[in-house]
Amino acid sequence: MRVGAFIIGASEDNQKTQRKRIKALLRDTGADVKWYTEPDGRQRRDAEDRIELNACVRYCRTSDATLALHSISDLFPKKWQALTFLKHQVEMYDIDVAVADDPIISKGSLHVLSAAADAQRHKIAKKSKQAIDSIKAKLEEEGKYTARNGRTITRLGIHEKLSEASAKGNEAQAVLARERDDEVWPIIERCQEQGMGYAATARHLNALGILTPAARARHERTTNMEWYASTVRNIVLRRGK
Repeated sequence: MRVGAFIIGASEDNQKTQRKRIKALLRDTGADVKWYTEPDGRQRRDAEDRIELNACVRYCRTSDATLALHSISDLFPKKWQALTFLKHQVEMYDIDVAVADDPIISKGSLHVLSAAADAQRHKIAKKSKQAIDSIKAKLEEEGKYTARNGRTITRLGIHEKLSEASAKGNEAQAVLARERDDEVWPIIERCQEQGMGYAATARHLNALGILTPAARARHERTTNMEWYASTVRNIVLRRGK
């Protein structure tokens, strides 16, 4: 049994604890473990920019090894992000996953767990929007809203000029994103015509060595970026296909 053990970027003591938990998880398995330790600070980067994480995943898929983690709670800022990332690795490369503090997480359960976490995320977002809409309605009716802590609110959002500047910035970024999509769209479209799904298309783009949208946007950075099913899906959705 081969294992790629990933130690999330954190303090030295925290990383020692991670290593102990993974060793305990693998005790009596006789596993051949290859360790990948992420320097503190890199855990806050996007998945595509996390060199050690990508190297560990690459080892697992090329060596038929299990990806071992001490926990998914610190892997990404949000749990749903971690589950989505792991689900994509399973879907694209069929790797096994083992998590020391949550044995329920596995190759077989990730799809269901990720879908449940995503549904919960949308539920929370919906409640937040409803709360904001309720406050807006109160402001329109009475000109103010009193929060539970007693604070009185007379308007929502930031200064109008800042909001306008932000909107313009977002529009400019959207234009650049569409331009980057145009460069790779012919390949993605051809893959779709051949009946390839998002995961298969991502593998194909990786094999061709095509730069991801993030890589093209951050060409001045040295990164180890790869295509994921979600990256392809986002481009397809933006194209309205």
